[in-house]
Amino acid sequence: MSAAYYALFHKIIGDAVALIAPNVPAETNHRIQRWFDHGEMKRICGRFMSTKLDQPLLGLMGAVPPSDLQTVASIFIQLQDARHSADYDLGFQLSHRDAMIYVIRCRQAIEAWDRIKQSAEANIFILSLLMWKNWDKARL
Repeated sequence: MSAAYYALFHKIIGDAVALIAPNVPAETNHRIQRWFDHGEMKRICGRFMSTKLDQPLLGLMGAVPPSDLQTVASIFIQLQDARHSADYDLGFQLSHRDAMIYVIRCRQAIEAWDRIKQSAEANIFILSLLMWKNWDKARL
């Protein structure tokens, strides 16, 4: 479970840092990757799963997020929840078949991410992961 979750997590944050800081040395790149918070990422993913966005996303992206972005957000949450259960719930049981389903979902999310990672919507998603609270601030 951890491997599937972290494969998606590191794919997203690696691409995010490549987008927002393409010319930094490796050490700085790794420091920037540490800015991403797992809990905050899950919370923000929940905002992108909706079939109809609310503000401030509505004003930034339009009414509906791309289906690939919804897929990434949904599977990210599923994998994070499953990882938490596997790591912290001593009664959690996972069959080989169920584990393989999570690996397949991870692959689906990475493929969906690769299809949209160069889009404006993906840029808004990445910036939201880091700066959600700033989207609502009024600027003069």
